[in-house]
Amino acid sequence: MTAHEHLRQQKSGITQVTVGYLVWGLLPMFWKTLDHVGPFEVLLHRIFWCALWSSVYFVLRGRRPWLVLRCAWRRSSPLLLVTSAVVVAVNWLSYIYAVTSGHLLQASLGYFICPILIVLLGVLLFKERMTPLQILALLFCIAGVVYATLRADGFPWLSVLIGGTFALYGTMKKIIGVDGVTALLSDTVLLTPAVLAAMGYLYVGGAGEFLTGSTSTNLLLSAAGLATLVPLMLFIQGTITIPYKTVGFLQFITPTMAFILGVWVYREPFSFHQGITFLLILLGVLSYILSLIKRPRRGVPLA
Repeated sequence: MTAHEHLRQQKSGITQVTVGYLVWGLLPMFWKTLDHVGPFEVLLHRIFWCALWSSVYFVLRGRRPWLVLRCAWRRSSPLLLVTSAVVVAVNWLSYIYAVTSGHLLQASLGYFICPILIVLLGVLLFKERMTPLQILALLFCIAGVVYATLRADGFPWLSVLIGGTFALYGTMKKIIGVDGVTALLSDTVLLTPAVLAAMGYLYVGGAGEFLTGSTSTNLLLSAAGLATLVPLMLFIQGTITIPYKTVGFLQFITPTMAFILGVWVYREPFSFHQGITFLLILLGVLSYILSLIKRPRRGVPLA
């Protein structure tokens, strides 16, 4: 491969990853259109339609979804696979709840601290060593959470839940050792029996919106799977050709956009003490980014 071709591939990869993060950053606007539907029902449809569209994705690529699953499930224990599925479901539910209930800023905060929590999990589970800048980043994040607890709106449980479950899910994907779309297919297929039972219960009890609400609601719920799959596909394709360090910078596009949407579009309350909390977290993010510059790593991000 010539230098020109390599540069062209890197530019294409950066574009794809950037677009993927931009789509993720705009997803709150999609979930907001479903704020009249209960977060739990939205979660059920996100899981069901993700399982369907992920299967279609592999069929279009000439691969049989059940063979993909069989290969993936041979690599890890059933307990780890089921736990991974439950963790991502908790992450999705907490994020959907945050967006639709007017707590988008907490979701933004959660995804700002997520990369630093991934580093911490690497230390605890894989005996990786933290650099001084990563330790500083962790201390800033702890200071932000403590300050929010003492002076702002109390312990930011939604932020910690969203960031913590996403970091844990990314770490579990590293252990399982499959790509993002395969992991998405595995998690959602494992959850589908319970999801179908819950959807049936809601429908029979007259509590569900799907098929009983408006056509637009039905279409939006059906699109929840594509809204999840499309940015993931862009991200996976883009990260093939660009360095980990570049992805490390770009990943903060999503929480930054969530912050902008929360403050300036949806006009969520933003107090002085919340500003101090975000400032401490952003100092942690800056320390983390500097650690990438000082010590670049190979590979792709966990999640």
